[in-house]
Amino acid sequence: MCGICGTIGIFEKEEREIVVSRMNTAIMHRGPNESGWYSDDACTLAMQRLSIIDLDHGAQPKYNNKKTALVFFNGEIYNYRELRVLLEEKGYSFESQSDTEVIINLYDHFGDDMLGMLKGMFAFCIYKLKEEEYIFARDRFGEKPLYYYQKGEGLIFSSEVKSLLQNPSIERNIDRESLSYYLKVSFVPEPKTLLKNVYSLPPGSVMRFSKGKLTIKKYFQVNYTVDARIKTIEDASAVVKPLFDQAVKRQMISDVPLGAFLSGGIDSSAIVAQMQMTASKPIKTFNVKFEESTYDESPIAREVASKLGTEHYELVVSNAEFNEDIFWEIIDHVGLPFPDSSAIPTWLISREIKKHVTVALSGDGGDELFGGYPVFDWYRKIRTVHNSVPAFFTKTGAQILHHTKDLSFLRSKNIVRQMEKGLHLAAADEMLLPLEIHTLFDDHTIQQMTGLRSDYPLMQQVPVGFEQWSDLRKIMYYRLTYNLPLDMLVKVDRMSMANSLEVRAPFLDPDLFDVSSTLPNEYLRKGGVGKLVIREMMKNVLPESVFNHPKSGFSIPLHQYQNKQFEDLVEELFSETSAFTTLINKDILTYIKIRGLKNKNSNSTTSVYQSSHQLWSLLQLAGWMKRFQVGID
Repeated sequence: MCGICGTIGIFEKEEREIVVSRMNTAIMHRGPNESGWYSDDACTLAMQRLSIIDLDHGAQPKYNNKKTALVFFNGEIYNYRELRVLLEEKGYSFESQSDTEVIINLYDHFGDDMLGMLKGMFAFCIYKLKEEEYIFARDRFGEKPLYYYQKGEGLIFSSEVKSLLQNPSIERNIDRESLSYYLKVSFVPEPKTLLKNVYSLPPGSVMRFSKGKLTIKKYFQVNYTVDARIKTIEDASAVVKPLFDQAVKRQMISDVPLGAFLSGGIDSSAIVAQMQMTASKPIKTFNVKFEESTYDESPIAREVASKLGTEHYELVVSNAEFNEDIFWEIIDHVGLPFPDSSAIPTWLISREIKKHVTVALSGDGGDELFGGYPVFDWYRKIRTVHNSVPAFFTKTGAQILHHTKDLSFLRSKNIVRQMEKGLHLAAADEMLLPLEIHTLFDDHTIQQMTGLRSDYPLMQQVPVGFEQWSDLRKIMYYRLTYNLPLDMLVKVDRMSMANSLEVRAPFLDPDLFDVSSTLPNEYLRKGGVGKLVIREMMKNVLPESVFNHPKSGFSIPLHQYQNKQFEDLVEELFSETSAFTTLINKDILTYIKIRGLKNKNSNSTTSVYQSSHQLWSLLQLAGWMKRFQVGID
């Protein structure tokens, strides 16, 4: 695992090397074991290495056999041994046991076709020396990051935004169009970011840069096609189980100590169970225990660990443990505002795990592949109402509920609020519905805050066959394409690498995804219960408690987390004269601040989750603009 960076053109060689040295230092946490370097008259490329495979001979860059090209690589290729054998049969030789050397020779022989052969997580830069051509690629789901900025005929790139911004050529201005996305759904769709002219290479894409010209194309696209041969849940389990086992076994390859996250949920418990079956001794497992019991799955994790025989560790997170250090850590390592509060416990547990192991497996991706999220049911119910009830009635019903939800005789104003939202969503266009379901701020509030409007062109370019997909598959596609790479995987990568810990996600194995994409709906989710095929696979392996408790997220209960230090930070960042306070309407900002700090229970107007996370979202934005001196042009 590593971080990579570089500058092509822009400066003369001597100045370029000084700049890239600063960029590389800024990602040292991603690879504290070793630095890699290459520089010529055209470019300066660098990396930081976290040694995982071939500790003694894995230094980068690695060259192809012909010495005509080199690679700087961030990630892990889990099937590199099989690919190495394939190349050896074709006459290639190797100087190391590293997966990096396999990549450059694989590209030498197969070109872009090699991307579909890689089973792993990656972002890399290949430099073809004679042609002065650069090829960048990113894994199909976006586990590893790659940011870039083009200036004239030059290009700057890095694994992290903080590193990218060490290059003084980059102007630091907020992208106003992207701001609307951020406020609405807490992320910005790739390739855009919140920084103007700073881009993120989308997952499953390959990018070429040569003679000042940059081109990008997709090498992977999601396709859901039901396999008619799968007729029972037993059939589904029979096709998934061997590929799941293979994925876990592949990702246990390591020359350094290895462990696993264990939340007590089905995904991480299934991963741990398979790991322990494969391992020759107890594996190390790690759990976060929240002080507030409603967020505490640690007893279930303990039960799983006991049944499987793992060496288990527990980290307690106090609800009043907020401090500025963690806040700034998140902003520094993401390099952009990041409203997902689960970054806090992810950072804490990553720090703890690193004391024991260098590599940890996680259950990320299980919900996206096998229908785990309750929001999938919410989406399908809304689509059913949309298709069966005329728009006039849904709009009228929403208006009536809006005007009556504050009446004192209503026992559950929360339910009335949710019904109003459901009827409102039922009138939404199919392509906008996934976005509207995940809204943090609505369009009216965003316009009040910023004066901005946007058409939100998400889901405008969808895969071939999208219209024939089921409603379940359509909302799964949205989560896989947007929420997974722009929220979940950003959180896991940045918070773990901030602590020099490599996290792997077996559920995102390409072969496992391919078979998951063929399963009929009824073996994914039914009757409000998700991941049915995983439940079938693990029913005789895991304790009953894993299957019987409701799904729980990993978010911090922010309304309980707001101590004096939190309130002081809000006052400081919201009160001072800055680019942020000129960007957001002062009256709206004050309202959101007061409501976010005082609202400790859901009511007819808003949920406590929404009010606390709206405040957190703006706090992250304010902190980011201050930390990185982001302006408004």
